[in-house]
Amino acid sequence: MHRWLASLVVALVLLPASGAAARASNEYTYRYDQLWQATIRLLRVDLGCQITDRDDDIGFVMFDYPGTGGRTHGGSVELVRTADDHGVEHVRVTVQIPTMPTYVEQHVLTQLGRKLRDDFGLPPRVRPTRPSEPPADEAPPTEDAPADAPDESATP
Repeated sequence: MHRWLASLVVALVLLPASGAAARASNEYTYRYDQLWQATIRLLRVDLGCQITDRDDDIGFVMFDYPGTGGRTHGGSVELVRTADDHGVEHVRVTVQIPTMPTYVEQHVLTQLGRKLRDDFGLPPRVRPTRPSEPPADEAPPTEDAPADAPDESATP
Protein backbone atom coordinates (compact mmCIF):
# COMPACT_ATOMS: atom_id res chain seq x y z
CA MET A 1 0.00 0.00 0.00
CA HIS A 2 2.78 2.46 0.91
CA ARG A 3 4.66 1.65 -2.29
CA TRP A 4 1.57 2.45 -4.40
CA LEU A 5 1.01 5.73 -2.56
CA ALA A 6 4.67 6.70 -2.93
CA SER A 7 4.64 6.03 -6.68
CA LEU A 8 1.43 8.06 -7.03
CA VAL A 9 3.03 11.02 -5.26
CA VAL A 10 6.13 10.78 -7.47
CA ALA A 11 3.97 10.63 -10.61
CA LEU A 12 1.96 13.67 -9.55
CA VAL A 13 5.10 15.65 -8.81
CA LEU A 14 6.72 14.79 -12.14
CA LEU A 15 3.60 15.11 -14.29
CA PRO A 16 3.44 18.93 -14.49
CA ALA A 17 7.15 19.19 -15.24
CA SER A 18 7.06 16.77 -18.15
CA GLY A 19 3.55 17.42 -19.48
CA ALA A 20 3.44 21.21 -19.35
CA ALA A 21 3.93 23.07 -22.60
CA ALA A 22 5.23 26.48 -21.64
CA ARG A 23 4.07 29.36 -23.80
CA ALA A 24 2.82 32.89 -23.46
CA SER A 25 0.46 34.69 -25.84
CA ASN A 26 -0.93 38.15 -26.34
CA GLU A 27 -3.12 39.83 -28.97
CA TYR A 28 -2.29 43.15 -30.58
CA THR A 29 -4.22 45.50 -32.86
CA TYR A 30 -1.10 46.75 -34.64
CA ARG A 31 -0.75 45.78 -38.30
CA TYR A 32 0.88 42.43 -39.05
CA ASP A 33 3.87 44.00 -40.82
CA GLN A 34 4.53 46.27 -37.81
CA LEU A 35 4.46 43.28 -35.46
CA TRP A 36 6.74 41.24 -37.70
CA GLN A 37 9.36 44.01 -37.97
CA ALA A 38 9.24 44.76 -34.24
CA THR A 39 9.53 41.07 -33.33
CA ILE A 40 12.60 40.52 -35.50
CA ARG A 41 14.31 43.68 -34.18
CA LEU A 42 13.45 42.80 -30.58
CA LEU A 43 14.91 39.31 -30.87
CA ARG A 44 18.07 40.25 -32.82
CA VAL A 45 18.98 43.66 -31.48
CA ASP A 46 17.36 44.14 -28.08
CA LEU A 47 17.59 40.59 -26.70
CA GLY A 48 20.69 39.46 -28.60
CA CYS A 49 19.10 36.26 -29.89
CA GLN A 50 20.45 34.41 -32.90
CA ILE A 51 17.63 33.80 -35.39
CA THR A 52 17.95 30.25 -36.69
CA ASP A 53 14.94 30.20 -39.04
CA ARG A 54 12.19 32.57 -40.10
CA ASP A 55 9.27 32.67 -42.49
CA ASP A 56 7.39 35.95 -42.68
CA ASP A 57 4.70 34.48 -44.95
CA ILE A 58 3.47 32.15 -42.20
CA GLY A 59 4.66 34.34 -39.30
CA PHE A 60 7.13 31.99 -37.63
CA VAL A 61 10.57 32.68 -36.12
CA MET A 62 12.94 30.23 -34.44
CA PHE A 63 15.73 31.65 -32.31
CA ASP A 64 18.33 30.87 -29.64
CA TYR A 65 17.67 32.76 -26.42
CA PRO A 66 20.89 33.56 -24.50
CA GLY A 67 20.98 32.01 -21.05
CA THR A 68 23.47 31.98 -18.21
CA GLY A 69 26.93 30.50 -18.62
CA GLY A 70 26.90 30.85 -22.40
CA ARG A 71 24.11 28.31 -22.81
CA THR A 72 21.36 29.08 -25.30
CA HIS A 73 17.73 27.99 -25.23
CA GLY A 74 15.80 27.28 -28.43
CA GLY A 75 12.59 29.23 -28.78
CA SER A 76 9.97 30.29 -31.27
CA VAL A 77 7.56 33.12 -31.95
CA GLU A 78 4.40 32.64 -33.96
CA LEU A 79 2.27 35.48 -35.36
CA VAL A 80 -1.29 34.59 -36.34
CA ARG A 81 -3.76 36.97 -37.96
CA THR A 82 -7.20 36.86 -36.36
CA ALA A 83 -10.39 38.93 -36.37
CA ASP A 84 -12.90 39.57 -33.61
CA ASP A 85 -16.70 39.40 -33.84
CA HIS A 86 -16.80 42.92 -35.30
CA GLY A 87 -14.32 42.15 -38.09
CA VAL A 88 -11.47 44.07 -36.46
CA GLU A 89 -8.11 42.48 -37.30
CA HIS A 90 -5.79 41.38 -34.49
CA VAL A 91 -2.48 39.55 -34.44
CA ARG A 92 -1.93 36.89 -31.78
CA VAL A 93 1.73 36.50 -30.84
CA THR A 94 2.80 33.30 -29.07
CA VAL A 95 6.28 32.92 -27.58
CA GLN A 96 7.69 29.53 -26.59
CA ILE A 97 11.00 28.84 -24.91
CA PRO A 98 10.39 25.33 -23.51
CA THR A 99 13.56 25.07 -21.41
CA MET A 100 12.98 28.39 -19.65
CA PRO A 101 10.36 29.40 -17.07
CA THR A 102 7.16 30.96 -18.42
CA TYR A 103 8.06 34.35 -16.97
CA VAL A 104 10.86 34.59 -19.58
CA GLU A 105 8.32 34.15 -22.38
CA GLN A 106 6.07 36.74 -20.73
CA HIS A 107 9.08 39.07 -20.48
CA VAL A 108 9.60 38.79 -24.26
CA LEU A 109 5.94 39.75 -24.83
CA THR A 110 6.22 42.67 -22.39
CA GLN A 111 9.31 43.91 -24.23
CA LEU A 112 7.50 43.53 -27.56
CA GLY A 113 4.59 45.64 -26.29
CA ARG A 114 7.00 48.38 -25.19
CA LYS A 115 8.85 48.27 -28.49
CA LEU A 116 5.59 48.58 -30.44
CA ARG A 117 4.51 51.63 -28.40
CA ASP A 118 7.97 53.22 -28.71
CA ASP A 119 8.24 52.62 -32.47
CA PHE A 120 4.63 53.03 -33.63
CA GLY A 121 2.81 54.86 -30.83
CA LEU A 122 -0.32 53.65 -29.11
CA PRO A 123 -2.17 50.79 -30.81
CA PRO A 124 -5.00 51.74 -33.15
CA ARG A 125 -8.31 52.21 -31.38
CA VAL A 126 -10.70 49.37 -31.83
CA ARG A 127 -14.16 50.67 -32.57
CA PRO A 128 -16.86 48.11 -33.11
CA THR A 129 -18.82 48.77 -36.26
CA ARG A 130 -22.57 49.01 -36.02
CA PRO A 131 -24.62 46.95 -38.43
CA SER A 132 -25.55 49.06 -41.41
CA GLU A 133 -29.14 50.13 -41.95
CA PRO A 134 -30.98 48.17 -44.64
CA PRO A 135 -31.47 50.09 -47.90
CA ALA A 136 -34.75 52.00 -48.14
CA ASP A 137 -36.04 49.76 -50.96
CA GLU A 138 -35.43 46.68 -48.78
CA ALA A 139 -37.12 47.98 -45.64
CA PRO A 140 -38.56 45.28 -43.38
CA PRO A 141 -42.33 44.66 -43.70
CA THR A 142 -44.61 46.68 -41.48
CA GLU A 143 -47.05 45.14 -39.04
CA ASP A 144 -50.00 46.19 -41.27
CA ALA A 145 -49.01 44.13 -44.31
CA PRO A 146 -47.51 40.66 -44.33
CA ALA A 147 -44.19 40.26 -46.15
CA ASP A 148 -45.69 38.23 -48.99
CA ALA A 149 -48.74 40.49 -49.58
CA PRO A 150 -48.88 42.27 -52.95
CA ASP A 151 -48.03 45.95 -52.96
CA GLU A 152 -51.35 47.76 -53.27
CA SER A 153 -49.76 51.11 -54.00
CA ALA A 154 -48.49 49.98 -57.38
CA THR A 155 -50.64 50.99 -60.37
CA PRO A 156 -51.77 48.26 -62.75
